[in-house]
Amino acid sequence: MRSAAERLGRALEAWTLRRSPAGLLSAAAFFWFSLQPSLLPREWLLQGVLSGVLTAIGYGLGVLLGAAGRALVGRVRPGAVVALRSRRVRLWLPALAALAVVLTYGESVERQTWTYERLGIDQPAGPLLGVPLVALVVLAVIVGVARALRWVRDVLARRGRRLLGPVVASVLATVVTTVALVAALNAWAYQRTLDGLNSSLSLSDTVLTPFDPEPPETSYATAGPGSEVAWDGLGDQGRTFLGRRPAAEQITELTGEPALEPIRLYVGRGTADSVEDRVAVLLDEMDRTDAWERRVVVINVPTGTGWMNEQLFVPLEYFFDGDSAVVGIQYSHLPSPVAYLMEQDAAIVTARAMLDAVGERLDALPEAERPLLVITGESLGAYGGQGAFADFYAMTTRVDRALWVGTPAFTQLRRTAEQDRVRGSRQVAPVIGDGGTIRFANRVSDLAGSSPRVTYLQNADDPIVWWEPSLAWDEPDWIRERRDPSVSPYLRWWPTGTFFALALDMAVGNDFDEGNGHLYGTQPLDAWRTMLPQDGWDDARVEALRERLRGVR
Repeated sequence: MRSAAERLGRALEAWTLRRSPAGLLSAAAFFWFSLQPSLLPREWLLQGVLSGVLTAIGYGLGVLLGAAGRALVGRVRPGAVVALRSRRVRLWLPALAALAVVLTYGESVERQTWTYERLGIDQPAGPLLGVPLVALVVLAVIVGVARALRWVRDVLARRGRRLLGPVVASVLATVVTTVALVAALNAWAYQRTLDGLNSSLSLSDTVLTPFDPEPPETSYATAGPGSEVAWDGLGDQGRTFLGRRPAAEQITELTGEPALEPIRLYVGRGTADSVEDRVAVLLDEMDRTDAWERRVVVINVPTGTGWMNEQLFVPLEYFFDGDSAVVGIQYSHLPSPVAYLMEQDAAIVTARAMLDAVGERLDALPEAERPLLVITGESLGAYGGQGAFADFYAMTTRVDRALWVGTPAFTQLRRTAEQDRVRGSRQVAPVIGDGGTIRFANRVSDLAGSSPRVTYLQNADDPIVWWEPSLAWDEPDWIRERRDPSVSPYLRWWPTGTFFALALDMAVGNDFDEGNGHLYGTQPLDAWRTMLPQDGWDDARVEALRERLRGVR
């Protein structure tokens, strides 16, 4: 009677013989890569999901390449195919690959220690056991779905052979199954998920909750006394933005200088149905509050949810002693990644309409009476704001200053900057011209000694800044070039793998301290200080303002 170990060994042997050797080799390689460091550390659960997905992709690619290789070799040397399909080869190659993964598993996990130590956080013990288990579950689900699809394809192919012949029937069955899968995913998974998010989050456009602040008591804010804009139509992010407006007394308390009541104006999706109507409401609000008479007008392009990140403009409200007007228009209520999929044009269309309308009114004023016009945005807001300009010449002539924070890789003007950068400068910090007008900074120290008109803040380890579809097939310059100190020296590009790794990094981009990932914190304060230096703002006063800003999210 065979022992349990013998039965397990024979079952494993039989299982291995039924699998593609090339598929198993490729799966082992992809699993190994999934454990290599990325830009940011991930929880073991996310790491397990990534490992399972990449292992499944690796197996599928290996099966396809193995089949293609056998067909090619079979035409040239038929005997070689027989040798490749021998029992010994089919058992030993996968076994050696699995052994290599096991032997290097600890080293792969250890390589991620560098990133944990840089961020000053403890490395969890979960990856040692949790990652393989989660990966196996994910892999099993994907394999199960793949087998079900293959069964459907085979049924369709068998039924079509008599009428169409085996080759045509097989091809047609594959096409039909693929199209049906894509249609089902779009209708039942993708579209229903988006519709559900859209439906639930749209309630925030017009429905008040106990967590919303009270309407403003000042006429210098939208929905305050004298405003015809309804409070409940501004969305929860708009109401938060207006409710946090610093009072003149708060500014004077920090600066010791007399201050005006800063103007904050916001138009929500619930305020008007079209972009044109929302812009018209904004202009009416600017007329009502005499925003045109302030020293600086700030156009802030919100993120997808309508969030106005106060770190981007509160420094200017203090720098100019409240003699400012900050304006914004909501174009979506969806999280930025979802908004990009559903409403990516809305960000650009809204930003362009805002800039055109405000710029036209300012141009009509005598030059000596015009306030400074600056524009800023973060994440999808940076994408939309830059889309309002045809090129960098337009950006530097139509506005006085521009600050872009965490600009996504798919933003056209940023791509232009990277393509046209001075030879020898790196993709993470491209130099444009003499570097004096447009400045790319990976950290605050990169701004020292500069006074640019346009500043890009982009952390070298921000996955939102570096993720793009082409990562699946093309190694970017920022990986090939000399690494930024915040990027792991162990990071390597891998076809398909790096694409998924950075996609998951985006899920944890805001989980770390200021200056890491997608969390920029008070860095805009330093950027504005270099672009618009103000008298009286010495290091002590700047640090006092920084302390006030640290708790702002």
